[in-house]
Amino acid sequence: MGTCNSKSIKKANPINSPCSPKEIEFRYIDGRRFHNLENVVYPLPNDDDETDRLHFRHFLTRYIWQSNFSAPINDILTDSETQILDVGCGAASWAFDMATTYPLIQIIGIDISQQPPTYIKPDNFTFVKANVLEEIPFEENTFDYVFQRNLFGAFTEQNWPDVIDELVRVLKPGGFIELSEPSMLHNAGPATKRLCEAEMDAMKLRGTDPFTSQKLDKYLQNQGQLRNIKKEIRKCRHGAKSNQAELNLSKTAINNLVNTYSAWKPRLAKIMKISFEEYDELAKISEKELFEYDTYYNIVRVYARKSL
Repeated sequence: MGTCNSKSIKKANPINSPCSPKEIEFRYIDGRRFHNLENVVYPLPNDDDETDRLHFRHFLTRYIWQSNFSAPINDILTDSETQILDVGCGAASWAFDMATTYPLIQIIGIDISQQPPTYIKPDNFTFVKANVLEEIPFEENTFDYVFQRNLFGAFTEQNWPDVIDELVRVLKPGGFIELSEPSMLHNAGPATKRLCEAEMDAMKLRGTDPFTSQKLDKYLQNQGQLRNIKKEIRKCRHGAKSNQAELNLSKTAINNLVNTYSAWKPRLAKIMKISFEEYDELAKISEKELFEYDTYYNIVRVYARKSL
C-alpha cells in the first residue's frame, strides 16, 4: 500500500516528478514563501504557516458539513481496488483524513509543489508533483472518485473548462467527480468590505474568478460526459446571530479568516496602497466586524457521475 499502480501513471513518479522546466520554484515576500512557477496564478503562500491554516480550515469545513464528501461513494470505500485522486491536495489534510478513515483504499494527491509530509503519512497515500494545467500524469479512466476543492484562486476563468475535462479524463466511467468552492463574504462591515474588494481586485488582475462557486454546476453540465449533477450548500457564519451551540464554531471561523487575511497581506496591501501596519489594523477591525455583522460565506459542493 502507499504506491500507485505503475500502469496507471503516464509520465510522473511519486514525489519527485517535475511539473514544469527547471526554475526557481519559490519566492519570498515579507517572510512568506510563495509559488514562483510559470503560469501559476495561485495567490496564497506555501509555507509552514499556510500548512497550519489549511489543516485548520479542513477540520472547520468537515465540522460544518459533518462529512468529508457529498457524492454517494460509501460503497467503494471498503474496496482495496478503489483509487481516489485529490487534485490540488495542498497540505493533504483531506487526503490524510480519508486515508486514515478508510485504510483499504488508495489515495493519490497531486499539487504543483511538495507540501504534505513525506515520512509521516498514511501508507495508503501517495503524493505526485503535477500541474493539472499541464495534464494529470495518469491514464484515462484510472480513478473511481476525483475530488477537488478551494482552487478558485488557482485557475483563470478560461482554464476551468479545460480543468474539468482533465479531471473527467482520468475518472472511470461510472465514477464520481466532486468539486467544492467558497463564495465571497456576505453581510460584511466597512473594513471587511475593503478587504474583500481588494481580494476581488487581486483575483481579477490574475484572471481568476471570485464567483467560481456559483458556476461549478454549469461547468459540469457543459462538460458533456457527466450526469446526475447535484449541488449542496452550507453556510459558514462568523457571528452574533449564532445560537449558543454555534458560538464556538463562529470563533473558529473568525480565526480561520484572520489567518487568511495574513496570507493575503503581501498582495492586498500593495493593491490597497497601504502599509503592512495599516493593513494589520484594518484586519483587526474586520475581526470584530465579522462577529458584529454576522458575516458569512457559502461553501458549495457539486458532484456528478461520469457516463458509462
